[in-house]
This record gives sequence, structure tokens and C-alpha cells, in this order.
Amino acid sequence: MFVTAAALVLASLSPVGAEMPSATSVVVSASDGAAVAGATVTFVAPDGRVVRIRTDGEGRASVPFRAVTLQIRIAGCPPETAVPSAHVRIVLPCAVPAIAIVRVATGSPETLHLLPFAASVLDEREIANAPASTGDALLGMLPGFDRDRSNSAFTNYGQLRVSFDGAGSDRGLVLADGVPAQDGFGGQIDWAEYPAADIIRAELLRGPGSALYGAGGVGGVLSLDTLAPTNSSVPALGEIAIGGGTHGFERLSIGGTAPLSQALTISMFASFYGLRYYDLPPDYSSPIDNAAQAEQSMAAVRVQYAASATSTIAYEYRAAWDDQAEGRPNYDFARRLLQNDLHYVWRGERSYVEIIPYVRNVFITNRADQYPTAPGVLRYTQYVPSAEDGAALHWNVDAGASALNIVADARFVHGQSEQYGPTGAFQNLGSGLQRLGGLGAQETLSGARWQIVAGARIDVESFLDGALVATTGGGYATFAPPARTSRAISPRAALRYDLSKHLAFRIADGGGLRLPYLNELVRSYRIAAVTYQANPNLIPERSSSLSAGLDWLNGTQHASLDLFRTFVGDAIMFRTITPTEQMYENVNRTQTDGVTLTYSEAITPGARVTLSSTEQYARVVSGDPAILGKRLQYVPESDERLAFDGTIGAVGVGVTVSYLGQTFADDLNTEPLGSAVVVGVHAAFPLTNGEQLVLDAQNLTGARYLSSIDRYGQPMVVSLTVRAVLDSSR
Repeated sequence: MFVTAAALVLASLSPVGAEMPSATSVVVSASDGAAVAGATVTFVAPDGRVVRIRTDGEGRASVPFRAVTLQIRIAGCPPETAVPSAHVRIVLPCAVPAIAIVRVATGSPETLHLLPFAASVLDEREIANAPASTGDALLGMLPGFDRDRSNSAFTNYGQLRVSFDGAGSDRGLVLADGVPAQDGFGGQIDWAEYPAADIIRAELLRGPGSALYGAGGVGGVLSLDTLAPTNSSVPALGEIAIGGGTHGFERLSIGGTAPLSQALTISMFASFYGLRYYDLPPDYSSPIDNAAQAEQSMAAVRVQYAASATSTIAYEYRAAWDDQAEGRPNYDFARRLLQNDLHYVWRGERSYVEIIPYVRNVFITNRADQYPTAPGVLRYTQYVPSAEDGAALHWNVDAGASALNIVADARFVHGQSEQYGPTGAFQNLGSGLQRLGGLGAQETLSGARWQIVAGARIDVESFLDGALVATTGGGYATFAPPARTSRAISPRAALRYDLSKHLAFRIADGGGLRLPYLNELVRSYRIAAVTYQANPNLIPERSSSLSAGLDWLNGTQHASLDLFRTFVGDAIMFRTITPTEQMYENVNRTQTDGVTLTYSEAITPGARVTLSSTEQYARVVSGDPAILGKRLQYVPESDERLAFDGTIGAVGVGVTVSYLGQTFADDLNTEPLGSAVVVGVHAAFPLTNGEQLVLDAQNLTGARYLSSIDRYGQPMVVSLTVRAVLDSSR
């Protein structure tokens, strides 16, 4: 593997060869004139070497003028041969299928049909037509995203976790613009930082991702792209949206991009979202309750400098403010997040390097009342400050037929939880310092009808320092968990083979790693009458996954069927100790068996229908007899979705019909969250001068279901928004 890798690295340092003249652009266009991204361009060099490269997002590829032959191939079309010249424009002899290109699965761009792994995508058009306001509600539309009923604006912040492909909570890694989105101390995601309107693309690798991306990628890796600066040739463009609706719905957002000079560009986005409704179910409510109220705000500014024709440097500031009042006094929380990051990118003809350092600080104030004995009376106040900093390096060398990906990263995390009683007296403290890092390498080999991926990664985690302090009988009891270091190697391999012109077979196998968060090791908390205890003796999880599937592509239709199985050893989950106490523990083993079917069809050039269905059986297969065979917490038994997005006349329309299958909130499966059919509708009506009037209806069926054991999901919310486009070119 590394012999080929070394050859690729050497090849990337120059164009195709020193003897070749300067490259020229080849533009590939479909019969309708649209550029084709991801087409494979194969040419024979003057010295006889066969070289393959891919077209970029604008359908361009650089090849030597003296190439002997030139052949273009895209999934679903027969190959097309052309004679190289200074400017080649090739019109493919068939209608090119509308199929997404994904980078997160292998580290290199590839179409869904040509991937050896299962993946899901939400593109810019589908996101624009989605009836969703929060980022987690939007991502519930992704096949493989288990927290489909996630309700970030009305959920205890410690429960805002992810699961992919039925693997279980915290067994999925989320990256936003290349930066880890999970809180390094607690593991939860501050969805207020990523509102739906700021997300322009979402890619989900469904299956083991630890071999490339490290700890947490057991069930998959989600990559989010947010609004970013364009190049300086694009005029200033912005958008402002103001809306209101039922249940106190409020929305205000403003964002845009603009050139500041020939080399300097900027993007910014800011938003506010508010909602009110009675969110506490009967078992968690009291006679003094009022409507709960949630407010989420964020702001992001990114400045990008084109240092040269091949390199850019970008700085980003991102902040989020999240406030939840659950409907009675002293039952609320507030979270403040501040993040700074840098992105250095260098692009060669066949090589790509990205370096991302970042720092993030979070401060949380969490208050619990004395429910059920004295609702509204303060029980305790927790202050949870945390800080993390890290850096990641991505290096990709892509020669078409062979690609090398290297990823290295490191994180330092510190956090603590201080708890004070109703009079302000100190009660307990938990703190810890953790260091994490890893190095992964992967190679992809591609032939005319096949693709092979193989790679591995080593991760090292060190628990450097920690303390648990509590008051006892007028004094203090102090416990210092011992320092420790854990190491693990996560491999993966995958194969895709074209069974026919339209049908491909794929199979993948890999191992994964999930490290305990400091929150699980040192922080305890309470929700209503239940106390959730930390456990400093937790050890890392290890996993193995196997998946196989078929992918069919024919014209405007695309379908896939994937079977998957995941085993997790030493699985970390809450265990019920008493009816009012749960504790993190390592469970011997869990197993998830599942199947996912997806189908999409472009029914017109501007409209498509998508269908997805997931059935999965995620349960404990060895360990305590009390939970043997029980379903994993917050993993749905089934998840179905039918959606339409596109235009009808001049109106932009999005409709989703989702079935949220039965899910359990506890290890004993005594706390069902129920099932529901939820319908969302989005319609954007054009006004004058580019403005739009947007009608959104979320949960149009008015389904009453639980998003967590102590929270109702969002009720039916109907809203109107005025959206105005700010275009400097007009």
C-alpha cells in the first residue's frame, strides 16, 4: 500500500511529468449544458503511462496537451473518447444522472454510486426547501441519523447526542467545517451553533469511520458545511429573513458573502430563534407549570485570504447563546459558546492539504428544582465551564486510479462541574483533564469496474488529572481518579464492484473506538426526580462493523440497499440502579442489525422525490441479565421518510412525511418515547425584486410524542417568513 502511496506523493509534487508541457482545461458538459463533476478523465501520456483524474465541481480537469488519448467516464453513461486539444469541451451522449458527490466517506470526492461505503447527503437545494429551523431537525431527514426526533431547543443539553446506523449514543462523530462539533468535555452538540439556515451541505458516512477520523466514528461520521466566503470575482450577495408564527415562533437571520479586495473575502451569518409551548409530559409536570420557552442565537464571521493561486487562509469566529426555561421557576439552563479557528488550504494538481487549529470555550449554568416534592423551589445550581483546543491535518493525494489520505489530529480538553445548594453552599465538584490524538492513513485503488479502500489509524487517549469532591458530615470527601493512557488501532477495508452498467455491489468491514468523555467520568446531574451518576472507572469501547449493499443508478433514478451489523464491546450506557438513580457503566456487548433502503428520482430538472426506510434491531447481547435483549437507548426501531423538493411553477416547495419508530429512553425499556407520523411543508412564494414569502408548517399532523423522557416533541407550528435577497450586482 505505501509503495503506491509514495509514488503518488512524488507524482503530486509536479504535473504529470517533467517532460510534459503545461496543462490545459477540459470541460465536460452533459447534453443539457450542465457541467459534470466527478467524471473520471483517463489519458495516456507521451511516455505511455495511463493517468486518471477527476473533474472538479465545474466539470474541469487539467490534462497535458500532448496526451495521446482522452476518455471520459461517468457512472450511468458509456465512455466518451476525445482528441486532446488546447480547449476540449465534451458533451456526454446520455443524460447524466443527478447524483451527489461525497468527500467524507473516503476523504476524496466520489459519487454515491461509486463509493464502497454507504452514505447519505443533504444538498443545498434540499436544505433550502426543508421545513426545519434547527440544525438537528434538519439532519433528522438524513438516512442513518438515529436522533430523528431530536428537539434541541427543548431538551436537557446533556442529552443532545448522536447515533448513526443504530450504533448507539455517542457512537458517531460530527465535524462542522472540519472542526469537531461535539463538546470535548460533555460529548453533546450545541445545535444552537448550527441553525438550519447556516448549513449549506451535510454528508453522512454510514458505517465505521474511526479508521480515518478517530474516536467516536463507530457508527459513522457526519460532515457539515456552513456558509463560507466565495472567491473575489463573485459580487456581494446576502439574505435577510424575518418571521413569526404560532406558539411564539420567532425567527430573524441575516447572512451573506462579499469581496473586500482582490484577495480578501468575507462571509457572515447571524440568527435568532424562539419558541414557546408546554413541553413537560404529565409524569414530569406540576400544577405551577407554565409554557416552556427556548431562545437560540448565534453569530459567525469568516475572513478568507487568497495567499496565492494554490493556497488560502481563513479565520473564523463563531459564538452561540442557548437559553431554555422549562416552565417553572428554577428549572432551566443557559449555555454560552465561543469558538475561534483557522483554516489553511493548499491545492495542487493532485494533492490537497488542510490544517485546522481551533479553540473553544463553553460555560453552562444548569438549575434544577425540588420536583416532585417542592416544584419550583431551587434544589441546586451547577456551573459547568470547559475549554478545549485542538488541531487537525488532512493530506490527500489523488491520481484518480490511486489516492492516499492521511489524517492526524490532537485535542486537549479540560472541564469541571461545580454544584451549589439552594443557599449557595458548596455541594460537590468534578473535574478532569484529557488529551486525545491519532494518526490514520488510507489508500484507495480504482479500476474500470472496481474500487478498493484499505486503511488504519492509531489513537491514544490520556486521562491526565481529575478530582471528585463532595461534602460529607461537615467536611469534604475527595477522590482523585488515577491517571491512565489507552491506545487502540482501528482498521477498515472496503470493496466496490460493478456487476453491470447500472448495478454496483459494495462490502465494508472495520473496527472502531469510543473513548469516555470527561462528563461521564466526573460529572453527575439530575433531571426531575432521577439522578444520573458519573463513573471514573469507565474504560474505552471497541467495535467491529460489517456492511454490504447494492447501488443502482439509471438515468434520473438512484437506489441503494444496505445491510449492516455492528458489535460494541465494553459499551458505555446508563444503567438503572434504583427508580431514581442511574449510573454510567460498561456493558459487556451490544449488537445492531439493520437494513436501509434509499431511492431518489429527478421527476423534472428542478424537482425530485426521495424515499428512505431503515429497520434496525439494536440491543444488549451479553452482560447483566436484567438488560439482556433490551433495546439501546435513543435508537429507533424504524425510521421512514418520503420527501419532495423542487419548484412548482415559480414556487419553491418541500414536503416531508416521516414515521418516527418506537424508541426507549432507558436501559430497561420501561420508558418508551412512542411512535409518530410527522409531516412538514415548506413553500416559498416569489414577490417583487427577489423577495420571497415563505410558509412553513412543522408537525402538520399535530403528533404528540416524546423527544426525551421528560420532554414533548415540538407541536404543530405554522409560520410566515419574509426573505429578502441582497444582491450588489442588481
